[in-house]
Amino acid sequence: MKKLATVLLSVLVIMLFATGALAVKANAAPAKITVDAAAKKQPAVTFDHAAHGKLTKCETCHHTQKGLAGTSADEVKKCSSCHLTPEKAETPKISEMSMTKNPYHISCIKCHKDSKNAKAPTKCVDCHKK
Repeated sequence: MKKLATVLLSVLVIMLFATGALAVKANAAPAKITVDAAAKKQPAVTFDHAAHGKLTKCETCHHTQKGLAGTSADEVKKCSSCHLTPEKAETPKISEMSMTKNPYHISCIKCHKDSKNAKAPTKCVDCHKK
């Protein structure tokens, strides 16, 4: 009877891993990231990725990739992969300092203002710490 229970339990565990119910991501989303692709103009920004992940869907920021929840970090494109040297002239560039031309400034600050959270940073020095 013990052998049968052990075999059934083993089969159940294998099935759960195979279906993804017990999948462990080797390289999950980082808790914090450093945005430094344009650090020549301003100090790098430390970004609390985990906190933002609780507030919104991945696709809000990673707008060209759908269904990212639970995806390995290796599979997610960085914003800089498209916004550092954009192929299209109309794509915002992270090297721009302007609030209307930098994709981080456009998306992040708009979201922060819309949230009406007084702690959400909206000024340069709030994110770009020297």
